[in-house]
Amino acid sequence: MQIIFENEKFKWINLQNPSKTELDEVATKYCFQKLTIEDSLEPGHLPKYESDDQHVSFLLIRFFDKEHRMLKNIIREFSHKISIYIGSDFIVTVHQKETDIFNIIQKKYLSNLEVSKVTVKGLLYRIISESIKTYEQPAYKMDEGIDQLEQMMFTEDFRKIKLQNLYKIKREATACKKILDYTLEALKEYRLDNKRTSSSQDLLEENVKMLHLHSQIVDDVQSLLTIYLSLNSQKSNEIMQTLTVFSAFFLPLTFIVGIYGMNFDFMPELNYKLGYPICLFIMLLVVIFIYFWFRKKRYL
Repeated sequence: MQIIFENEKFKWINLQNPSKTELDEVATKYCFQKLTIEDSLEPGHLPKYESDDQHVSFLLIRFFDKEHRMLKNIIREFSHKISIYIGSDFIVTVHQKETDIFNIIQKKYLSNLEVSKVTVKGLLYRIISESIKTYEQPAYKMDEGIDQLEQMMFTEDFRKIKLQNLYKIKREATACKKILDYTLEALKEYRLDNKRTSSSQDLLEENVKMLHLHSQIVDDVQSLLTIYLSLNSQKSNEIMQTLTVFSAFFLPLTFIVGIYGMNFDFMPELNYKLGYPICLFIMLLVVIFIYFWFRKKRYL
């Protein structure tokens, strides 16, 4: 347990990767709901907001932090949670993953303000805001990746595009969109439970902005997947068309050759001196006829 900040109004207590016993001790002291303790210890829990009769509010948010390993839970693969207990004279934050968010708050907010002017709502605003901002750079990075794939898509390099790359971007953007959706609902409930201040409205707008970015990325990736599959289908159709054209040329020739390749004793053309050149001439006429017919139909 670490006390990050304290003044005459409140104190900020931070617990990083606490044991259940340690969390229970703090929960007993500050009258936390038992169910929220289970939520705090569950790594994959989605954002939520709760309030009880003891005037202790519970807000669970998630910040972006991509794991370098594949997890069964897509939410845990791209984010980690911060559980925030809010009272009139305290804030308790609980998290498993180490994060720079608290260091940023100390540098940008706590160090630039008089100790007596720091408030619970002001600190809470910074924690939520900095957590939402963690989704901004990943969105811009994914957007750049999509732009590069779009440039490749409409050139001959589109065959170099790997579906795995598109799938990874879609997976990441979908996870972020889902988290931000739940965060938006939690912030709305928090705003209804408290006074509708301009700071809470700013948080909603900031979350909506991030949600819009990731929703747009999901739509763009889906469009690219559709275009990619269409281009592959078009190329396959072109190959089949070419093979069909060749088949159309050789099919009647094969038919003629098949007839005169039959070993019957009584075939008058076999003993005719000009039979061979006549047969070749007929085959040539057939090829010319097919060629001009295809040109007329615009198959060539």
